[in-house]
Amino acid sequence: MEVSERVKRLEKKPAPIIIPKFGPLTGIRMLSSGTLVAEPHAATLLADLGAEVIHIERPGTGDTLRGMSPYIKGGGSQTSTFNADNGRNRLSMELDMRINKNPLSKEVFLKLIKSCDIWMDNLVWLEQRYGITDKMVLEVNPKIVIVHVSGYGKPEFGGNPDMCWRGSYDLVGQAYGGWCQLVGEPDSSPTRINPYSIDYVSAITALIGALMGYINMLNTGKGQVVDLAQFEAAARILGDNFTRYLNLNEVPNRTGNKSPIYQPNNIFESIHGYIAIDVSEPDEFERFLQAMSEAAVLDPDDYPWSEVNGSEEAINSIKGRKLNRITSDWISHHARKEVQALFEKYNVPSSLVYTIRDASKDQHWFDRGDFIDCIDESTHKNVTIFGVTPKFAQTPGRVWRGAPALGQDADDILTKILDYTPEEVQNLRKSKVV
Repeated sequence: MEVSERVKRLEKKPAPIIIPKFGPLTGIRMLSSGTLVAEPHAATLLADLGAEVIHIERPGTGDTLRGMSPYIKGGGSQTSTFNADNGRNRLSMELDMRINKNPLSKEVFLKLIKSCDIWMDNLVWLEQRYGITDKMVLEVNPKIVIVHVSGYGKPEFGGNPDMCWRGSYDLVGQAYGGWCQLVGEPDSSPTRINPYSIDYVSAITALIGALMGYINMLNTGKGQVVDLAQFEAAARILGDNFTRYLNLNEVPNRTGNKSPIYQPNNIFESIHGYIAIDVSEPDEFERFLQAMSEAAVLDPDDYPWSEVNGSEEAINSIKGRKLNRITSDWISHHARKEVQALFEKYNVPSSLVYTIRDASKDQHWFDRGDFIDCIDESTHKNVTIFGVTPKFAQTPGRVWRGAPALGQDADDILTKILDYTPEEVQNLRKSKVV
């Protein structure tokens, strides 16, 4: 592979250069070239914890996420609420990634690769559309960790190559990964889990892969390719469902909100709303029985754990069904806050079923810093977004800036990290590379 002298001469500069220094991931620089959620959210999680993240966007239009309604408007511009939340902390740079069409594009892209520790994408057809290969990337930077996020995986890691080239979004990943068939009431149609759940699960799984690859690089000095298939991220968190079928020939199906083996473990309707109760251990069950005894609706001695809990047979027995009827009937005749107060007294795991409005008015969320304010760089308006998780005692993450305007950081990236002069930057702009 031919590499320009400018790429060869470039020395990687320690991160961070453009962003503040904070968090447990400070010192890591990451290149993100995906769209929407399944990869870019992983980039945001890295950025929230101190990594210097450069997000490449399509020239002119940017990441598709920017165009998703609804919008926050101001200053003659607008920003998607999705982008206002997920774009924070990232550096935005427009780049024509068709390196097979333009030598200048190739030079800029490879200099970015040489400057970063991790590169993540979800573009699937990298070689066919852009002329980018893993071999090329690793030749330029042998220490880089490459993470590919796709619907069906890369053919180099196995599987049907024709499947691997298929496109996939959240709903397709949920369907192929086995989620939809297991979600919903038994007599309902298969159900999607909103909002974009498998995209977010894929992003978190990809983030784990990126960091594990980076740790291995620190130990060995060698980068590698990490392959994250969306359907496998879905399947991996389906508990024992595949093991159950492959070993016992049992096909799990939808059970709705009610646990198939534990009770009370369901969403119950009360006066003025719903309450979730999750009893999954004998000790918790004993406390539940004590609470219901105080409510004067049952005698705890009538319901031993083994006779009404721990298996489908037990909860569907005559006594098991009777306990469910008593529980449901009592809750339906009481206000949900009264129900929760009783269960809190006995330390029975339960919660009111919150709406977004409910959560946004709960002081516990505010006290943990879960809602924070920042300035959106497109509209210059103050926006309230969700905060940083997880939380670190010694090296906390932070939101140091709201979502950037499209291409806002290109000049800083090109001059401070990639060693282009201002005049060369202008030439790149005239060539429509950036």
